[in-house]
Amino acid sequence: MITLGLQEKNTLLAEVNQRSGANVLECYQCGKCVSTCPVSQYMDFPPREIIQLVKLGQRNEVYMANSTWFCLTCSACSGRCPRQIEIPAVMEAIRHLAIEENYVNDSTKVKEIRKFHEIFLDMIKRYGRNYELRMMAEFNIRTRNLFKDMHLAPKALLKGKIPLGVKPMKSAKAIRRMYQLAEKLEKKHQ
Repeated sequence: MITLGLQEKNTLLAEVNQRSGANVLECYQCGKCVSTCPVSQYMDFPPREIIQLVKLGQRNEVYMANSTWFCLTCSACSGRCPRQIEIPAVMEAIRHLAIEENYVNDSTKVKEIRKFHEIFLDMIKRYGRNYELRMMAEFNIRTRNLFKDMHLAPKALLKGKIPLGVKPMKSAKAIRRMYQLAEKLEKKHQ
């Protein structure tokens, strides 16, 4: 555990490590994650800097950065990491902690990504899969951009790329039960 001369315990480090299953102390700041990340140029802090901020216990800076929300969880970074740190799992853990602790980033882009994230997970929970047409409509309504990408809809519908109806998967009930079990487990461990 890093305290850097301070007598305070770094609870952020412990929480991120526990939730992600990673040990961010293993990172020695080589920068391979940054050079591999396709969106690092858009982040406030690229992956290695987020990890350093976690090591330093800078909770507010980590939660308020757009970096964890811009992360695509593509695993390009962890694939090149010489310490085999699962950086996408670290980013996901930070996102969940920020949500639980009610941190809200003022960036319009982050707000949109967060809404997309919520809608997508709700679709999976509800139908057992993503329902693209409803997701697009709900996202446009929630972001108050009703006609965004509407010009793409007719061509996509005609080509059968977007189904009009949705049939919940046979496993949708099992997925809902899985979500409920996960929520119970999360509450138990808090």
